[in-house]
Amino acid sequence: MNLGRTLLVALCLISGLVFGARAGVSDLTTQLRIDTLLGILRDEGQAYGADLEAELFPDEGGALWQAEVARIHAPERLRPIFEADFLDALDGTDTAPLESFYRSDLGQRVITLELSAREAMLSPEIENAAIEARDTAFDAHNPRLEAIYRLIDSADLLEPNVVGGMNTNLAFYRAMVTGGAFPYEVTEADMLADVAAQEPEIRAEMDSWLSAYLFLAYTPLSDSEVEEVIAFSTSEPGRALTKALFAGFDAVFTDTSRALGTAVARRIRSQEL
Repeated sequence: MNLGRTLLVALCLISGLVFGARAGVSDLTTQLRIDTLLGILRDEGQAYGADLEAELFPDEGGALWQAEVARIHAPERLRPIFEADFLDALDGTDTAPLESFYRSDLGQRVITLELSAREAMLSPEIENAAIEARDTAFDAHNPRLEAIYRLIDSADLLEPNVVGGMNTNLAFYRAMVTGGAFPYEVTEADMLADVAAQEPEIRAEMDSWLSAYLFLAYTPLSDSEVEEVIAFSTSEPGRALTKALFAGFDAVFTDTSRALGTAVARRIRSQEL
């Protein structure tokens, strides 16, 4: 599975999500920049859809396939899926410390930096450059990169992303099987074993992408600002927010992966007729 299908919740680690819990859906869209975020996820989905076409039915998808992938990733379809699980997970959380942070200049800057970096890394060239810059920083024992790794570890960003990636792969696989994409029997045990075998690769790719992404996103911040982000992210309210974000995006990516699996299976079966 392409990394675009995984959660990568660090994208929204610092965003105004809590406002929606109190102010309603209309304010949620404004405060979260939810349309911007879902637009980026839509573009990632389109790229992944093109990869699926090239691998599974080369030059057979065309405009109809592109339109189907666009429908699956339409922001207006995904927004309520995210909101339902996110707000449920955040229910009962004291949002006052979150609101205070997100109203600050730093909170607003980090929202912009994370979204900009995620959008920039849609380009393979920029993604490769970010990974190369991370590798150079690693070899030089760069203190900023060490802080990024400390953030990933202390805020527990890697493990839920790995689990989320495996969940989305399993949802895709199950939909393919249900849709009759395979000319042989594939059992639930087979699928679970196959997905479990992918765990080391998913973990390695996620670790690489996540550290490169955050290193790129937080480059404009000062050392003290990065430390403030780490302190907030590892606080009790920050952890509650991260957990809620994982819940919301897990629902989104599971849904889109299931829908893509069903669509791919339909295409494969039509080729066989």
